[in-house]
Amino acid sequence: MNRLLLFLLLFSACTPSPEANEESVSELPSAPDVLRQSMQFHDPDERWLTSQFRMVIDEPRTNFPERQSTILINLPEQTFEVTRDYEGTVVRRGIDAERCYSFIDDQAVDPADSATVNQYRLQCDRTQGYQSFYQLLTGLPMTLFTPEVSLGETVDAVDFGPYACYAVSARLNNPIIGEQWMFYFDRADYQLRGYRAAGEGAAEYLELDGLVSFNNMQLPRMRHWYNLADTTYLGSDIVINIETL
Repeated sequence: MNRLLLFLLLFSACTPSPEANEESVSELPSAPDVLRQSMQFHDPDERWLTSQFRMVIDEPRTNFPERQSTILINLPEQTFEVTRDYEGTVVRRGIDAERCYSFIDDQAVDPADSATVNQYRLQCDRTQGYQSFYQLLTGLPMTLFTPEVSLGETVDAVDFGPYACYAVSARLNNPIIGEQWMFYFDRADYQLRGYRAAGEGAAEYLELDGLVSFNNMQLPRMRHWYNLADTTYLGSDIVINIETL
């Protein structure tokens, strides 16, 4: 199917349809209720906040089709690390006990070495951005249950692609990926099916595909990124392996 046609079908469907309106406003669940039900699907034992894991992700992008990252996340200790191979140069960066560190081919980088730091973009605030990005997206929808997220007051019954969904808006106080987003939860089982940027200058939407089981959680296995304006494919995040640290 023509990609533009698919986009038009998808996002014209993301407005309440006559069938969706059969579920009256008074019958729609509240946003917190939708999230609680989604938590029961994705993390019934509330294990996300105690998670410690290593994850290998294929991250093909239109300009880096072979990109792969190894991610270490320890939520109780708030430590983080990401390792990537940039055309034969292995760059490892992380946060440990509120200290940023980085290595190039297993050689520690001196933070005062501005030439190397700038060449490989090893600034501490950038590493903190990586941490926020991977923790937020890997842990959805559980990461919406934080004081830093403000939920919208209304829930809409809409279609997102082939799925009948509840649409919940949320403002994320995280400039890494933008602030205003719309999240789509399957009305049958409350599985998170996708999300899209919704604020001024919104540029992308994501479709989720498949699940990976880890520590009695059901995490999205694949995220596919598209340009919101013309549905151009931008890239994917595909979990290859995940294991406890």
